[in-house]
Amino acid sequence: MTGQSRSPGDILMDRVKIIQEIAQANTEQLRLNQKASGLMVLDMKDARDGVEDHAHEDTQAQNDAALKENIETINRLEAELAVLDEELEAGMKEQAE
Repeated sequence: MTGQSRSPGDILMDRVKIIQEIAQANTEQLRLNQKASGLMVLDMKDARDGVEDHAHEDTQAQNDAALKENIETINRLEAELAVLDEELEAGMKEQAE
């Protein structure tokens, strides 16, 4: 089976799976961005109230790390999707010949 390409149906099934994973990661990114916005509001409130010891700094650091990790996940999934698209295009050209 060496050199045998996968069927377009198999590639499309993998593509759907990756698109679902991207959608989940985008949903998570939105949630994390909303959390970051809330934490910024708390920072502004603390600054207004003269609070110097922010109780939510650890939460901000964890959220920032989660945002970075999730962006890396999205980038990886988009790269996988691009590979599948190339594979699908090559398979379609092969079938047309």
